[in-house]
Amino acid sequence: MLAPLHSVISVDTESTTLAYGPSAAEVLQADFPGWIIWRDFTPESGHGDWRAQRVNATSDEAALRHADLDGLRTLLEQADA
Repeated sequence: MLAPLHSVISVDTESTTLAYGPSAAEVLQADFPGWIIWRDFTPESGHGDWRAQRVNATSDEAALRHADLDGLRTLLEQADA
């Protein structure tokens, strides 16, 4: 006989919370709602740099670019300062 599901899986554990929580990119997007955040692809179809651009950016405004989300967060904080 199988054990009841609630006795096998604890939904109150930190690992369960992290497994079903928002990704770091989703958190960053939520923290900077005035920006569009995306990830580039390399020519080999791999993951490229993270980029961000203001929602109402003009055509001459360059997008922010960084290899990782922590670095992009720093750039976004500086741009919003």
